[in-house]
Amino acid sequence: MEKLLNYIRIHHLELVLAGFFFVLINASKLAGPYILLIVLVIILNYARKTITFQLNKFSLLFALLYCAYAIGIIWTENMDQATKYLENKAVFILFPFLFSFRKPTGFSMIPIYWGLILATLLSFGYGIYIGIPCYIEHFSFPYCFLKSHLSPHMHPTYMSVFALLSMISAYFLFKEGSIKRLSFFGLIGVLVLYTLLLMSLAGLLSILVLGAILFLVYLKNKFSFKVMIGFTLVAISLLVVLIFKTPFIRDDIHETVRTTERYFESPEKFIQQLSESPSSSETRLVMWSITFEEIAEHPFGVGTGNVDIYLGKNIREKGNPTFAEKQYNPHNQFLQTQLEIGVFGLIILLFITFGGLVYSVKKRSVVLIVLFSSLLLNSLFESMLQLQAGIIFYLFFFLLVEIGENSQTSAK
Repeated sequence: MEKLLNYIRIHHLELVLAGFFFVLINASKLAGPYILLIVLVIILNYARKTITFQLNKFSLLFALLYCAYAIGIIWTENMDQATKYLENKAVFILFPFLFSFRKPTGFSMIPIYWGLILATLLSFGYGIYIGIPCYIEHFSFPYCFLKSHLSPHMHPTYMSVFALLSMISAYFLFKEGSIKRLSFFGLIGVLVLYTLLLMSLAGLLSILVLGAILFLVYLKNKFSFKVMIGFTLVAISLLVVLIFKTPFIRDDIHETVRTTERYFESPEKFIQQLSESPSSSETRLVMWSITFEEIAEHPFGVGTGNVDIYLGKNIREKGNPTFAEKQYNPHNQFLQTQLEIGVFGLIILLFITFGGLVYSVKKRSVVLIVLFSSLLLNSLFESMLQLQAGIIFYLFFFLLVEIGENSQTSAK
């Protein structure tokens, strides 16, 4: 008991920060009050001189992005929406300064990793818990245990990001000796299963690419470069065969090709004939194309909070007011940012994503490489920085990793 109390005394800051993952993933409405708790704990640690200020310069790019959104409010036609966006993105200003500190005695990432993993597993468990009575009633596995049905608190794409970073967290816990080999592989198995059941395209691509890279590195280190190349060629060949021999994958590809062909034959006719429940490929194709049209007309942006207005107007003009009422976003963060706050906002976002990846490679930080790769890949398929889960998580986790590395350096 005394040992536990002593651990809490030494690492109370890390434990409070780790607890934020439970709130963010499973009780997002409590995010505001919990951030206030974090502020108070950090102020207390400054007062006790257990942490010292160290500005994280890279994180200021997020603050700069926020400024671009704040300037864009000048042209807003929907002040309520614009104000809501600025409130949601306020952490882009707050976090770079709130988490610009280091802990000279050493900042332990172990509670942080465990916090993310356990919060993710709790979400998975809750999804299964509410899925069981659903299955008893409907007797349908896809309806009760796939996609959003297994991620009741947020979009599956965001949940797949938490699962991916939980896998990386599990690896570092294993590497540091905090968990045994059997527990490590068990955790990875459960998290991979969760990602597969979420059926997020970007999530599936992420674990596929990560798994392939890790395995190829293993082959190169264990055998030789020639063996690695040979295995890569064989794997690609098998993957192509698998794609065209697996019915649901083959059918999905053919459906996407047919959808694209029908759209380009007559975009307006395609939009007019959309069903009330279009497929994800139909939705993305329409939203991407009309977003490009609006960007061509407004290269400097339409203004903060105006994206839904301009996209909706475009769709109505093409003859489908029902689809316009759904107010789908562009399903691409780069297009979303370009359309909303213009080319300067897009440049800042590119510095954050591609610049973050370069920054991570230079620091040789595996966690940050995966984090920024995830942001980059997911931003191609979803507007990742529009909802609280994405807005908060990427910046929060980045700053925690930076605090850990800076504190480790200062403790030496």
